[in-house]
Amino acid sequence: DEAKATPVAEFFQKMIRFSVVTQFALYIIPVAVVLAIPIVLTATAFKDVAIEDIRLTGLFVWIELVWLNVWLAILMAYILPFIFQFFGGFISSGSRKYAQLLKAVILPMSVFIWAMISRSATPVICAFDSKEDRKHLCDDQWILVLRRVLLATIAVTGIFFVEKIMIHLVSVSYRRRQFNLKLKENKRFTHILSLMYEESRKLFPMHCPEFAAEDFKIADSSNAPLALRTSSEVGPFSRVENRISAAMSGAVSRFTGKRILKPESAQSIVLQAFATRAASEALARRLWMSFVRDGKGELYEKDIANVLGPDGKDEATAIFEALDKDCNGGVSLEEMHLLCLQIGQDRKYIDRSMHDIGQVIKSLDNILSFIVLLLTILVYAAFFSTALASRVTVLWGSVAAMSFAIAGIVQEFLGSCVFIFIKHPYDVGDRVDINNVQLIIEHISLLSTIFRQVDSGASIQIPNIVNNSQWIKNISRSKAMAESYDFSINAKTKFDAIENLKIELQSFSRDNKRDFQPEVDVELISLGNLSEIVLRVEICHKSNWSNETLRATRRNKFLCAILTALRKHSISSPGGGDAPLVGSWENPSYSVTITDEEAQGARAAHEAKEEEKRMEKLNAD
Repeated sequence: DEAKATPVAEFFQKMIRFSVVTQFALYIIPVAVVLAIPIVLTATAFKDVAIEDIRLTGLFVWIELVWLNVWLAILMAYILPFIFQFFGGFISSGSRKYAQLLKAVILPMSVFIWAMISRSATPVICAFDSKEDRKHLCDDQWILVLRRVLLATIAVTGIFFVEKIMIHLVSVSYRRRQFNLKLKENKRFTHILSLMYEESRKLFPMHCPEFAAEDFKIADSSNAPLALRTSSEVGPFSRVENRISAAMSGAVSRFTGKRILKPESAQSIVLQAFATRAASEALARRLWMSFVRDGKGELYEKDIANVLGPDGKDEATAIFEALDKDCNGGVSLEEMHLLCLQIGQDRKYIDRSMHDIGQVIKSLDNILSFIVLLLTILVYAAFFSTALASRVTVLWGSVAAMSFAIAGIVQEFLGSCVFIFIKHPYDVGDRVDINNVQLIIEHISLLSTIFRQVDSGASIQIPNIVNNSQWIKNISRSKAMAESYDFSINAKTKFDAIENLKIELQSFSRDNKRDFQPEVDVELISLGNLSEIVLRVEICHKSNWSNETLRATRRNKFLCAILTALRKHSISSPGGGDAPLVGSWENPSYSVTITDEEAQGARAAHEAKEEEKRMEKLNAD
């Protein structure tokens, strides 16, 4: 069989899998043996062969040491993070993140350490100088060139090492600052919903008659685990596949020490339900209806405590406090829907934002790597070219002239880096207002950001250097936001009517406590030209305006409440307040048919009455 491994291959595979020591021994020893052959030959048969005054054996011994130094440098690079973490822990508990940083730059650190050790090993070559009195000088021309090369290599690898540390430091500190709290909050809510789902499955098993429709929608979500699907939907092979998947996840957990979610676990099902809107709503409905009492419209803390039992009282309190974000004392089905949808949406936005920032950091790394490449060329040229060293002034003059040509590009690059990594006013999915334009962030790159306009849905690309000088109002990062409405009323309106309007609106806000804060402020802004009173009504929402649909619904509800309250307390518009116009809905008119004689008689009577009024006025004058 061609695919069958040979005995030698099987032996090497067993040695590699046996331990780390045997694995590295198989990497080091074969090459070391090959490199030792020239050492033996030049030390015996060709011992008179030399480069200038130094025997060739010294060069091959140094090459052997260079190969061994490679693995010594790797070993030191692996050990240094643990040493740093051990001793740094005595100074600060936050040193762990810097130890993780060193683990991320093991390769650049290994190369830098290797270059330093290789340079320090060059005296070994001079030990094989044929002239005993010149061994301590070690001034042969090719030795000096080799040392110059190694010094340049140390400088280059040091620059490369520093660049990688800077990139990883920016990545670690940025992600910790921007995403740590969001990830913790999202994991917390996911854990709470998983606990509720586990209890819900105990009360109502999957695909029971009470929640058959909800379980079907959850199972129908993208990438849903096979454990969710009914026996009518899957065959015996799929059930076996599901069992194998669960067994493999358990094995991986035992060998790696990491927690691997099983397909049928509650957390796995909850995470899969966040994939689609229908599955999220079905999950919210199942959880809410599993815990709420029959006939009740809200879920209370005691309902959760009754399901969890006496031992789960503290857990019930923690779950309810997480669900009741607006502190109303109860959780409605609509709130549960919004919570599950928000958690799923936040997970998607966090994932997209981390991906975009990763691409930004990668672009920054590529640019800095190119700069390091240019510096590498300059460093090697400076070490080997005396003419270049004597023309440093001319060289820097050329660099200065070039800087004027690319000043705009450099300014945009540096400004964008400051904007993204230091200021960072928004993330993917945030709702922002820039120049009074309502926008949603769709994609963030190093030099520009793509927005989606809220009202039209148009895609807008704005350079980050432009946004760097703009006033940006981040709605998604805001707390509960207030909204005010200005309108004019009749100047004859009394103060009592305005106070009654305020009381009426406060009563409305208390009745709609899930949407608004209880306090409503009614303020007189101005008197205009003494023919009107300008009022300002301000109300605070229970959340920010990141959900535009929810904000519009609340706004429409409150505006209708204002109009109803104004009519209820007879507060009219400027110039109003008199009898309603004839023919309006408030003062309807009616018409009847009369004869010509009756019309002429009525007209004559009206004219006589008007003439009588005129004469009375003249007599009075």
